[in-house]
Amino acid sequence: MVNIFDYIDYRQYLRDAYAERRRENAKFSYRYIAGKVGFASPGFFANVLSGKKDISLKLVLKFAELFNLGRKEKEYFESLVLFTKATGASEKKEYLDRLLAMRGSRVKKVEAHQWEYFEKWHHTAVRELIALRPFRGDFRALASMVNPSITVQEARKSIELLERLGLIRKDADGVYERTDAAISAGDAISQALISAYQVQAMDLAKYAMDNLPSGTRNFSTLTLSVSEPTYAAMLEELRGFRRRLLEMAEKSENVDRVYQMNFHVFPVTSLPAREGPRAPLRTLPSGGTQP
Repeated sequence: MVNIFDYIDYRQYLRDAYAERRRENAKFSYRYIAGKVGFASPGFFANVLSGKKDISLKLVLKFAELFNLGRKEKEYFESLVLFTKATGASEKKEYLDRLLAMRGSRVKKVEAHQWEYFEKWHHTAVRELIALRPFRGDFRALASMVNPSITVQEARKSIELLERLGLIRKDADGVYERTDAAISAGDAISQALISAYQVQAMDLAKYAMDNLPSGTRNFSTLTLSVSEPTYAAMLEELRGFRRRLLEMAEKSENVDRVYQMNFHVFPVTSLPAREGPRAPLRTLPSGGTQP
């Protein structure tokens, strides 16, 4: 039986619930759904499943009745729809918290731990610090090495979490070391968690701008006008650059510090009407432009 609490994507739930009902009753068709739920066209349901259309909160109740959802299941389904509709990272986080709470014991350990890991930026910094020098349990010293500073209790909780996730381990001598394990991203939960983490990373950049000497940080800004194919090529260059940085970090010897590197690429204009080709201009941080 399809269990809605196993889902984090309402469209996938509808897809599977429909397939299950269809196997039980051949008359359970898109046209049948349109009549029961109130679609003007049977094709609307197909567009919902494909992501071309979204459903309103009014239709949530109709679908809940169609698939015989109980009160808690209906609440969960509504939160699923709101989670999908949410745009900002903070809004996504709000509905994700609600979904995980309603799933209760059904939450997989990795999901709960993922949220703990990405909820606080300093977990990643603590993990990297483990690779710098031997750590045997001096949480006060560990906390003092993080910037912005964290409390001793936060340092302790980070170590406990990282150990539970298998991201660090204690060797035979009682020294913690970093492992090669990683938390993968790909599903809707992971994407929401990473978005929330990236917001924290941007806040860290603001902190660095205001509090760290200019010689210890590097900020640069480019505003570029390019074509869509050039933009796609730039993104591929950026992906390759990130891979090369990771390779350099892995090969680095006598490591003595941890850095945060953020890359942001986003549009600052709406898409204009198509015109003839124009030579791209590069806007410099100083405000001037350069061809």
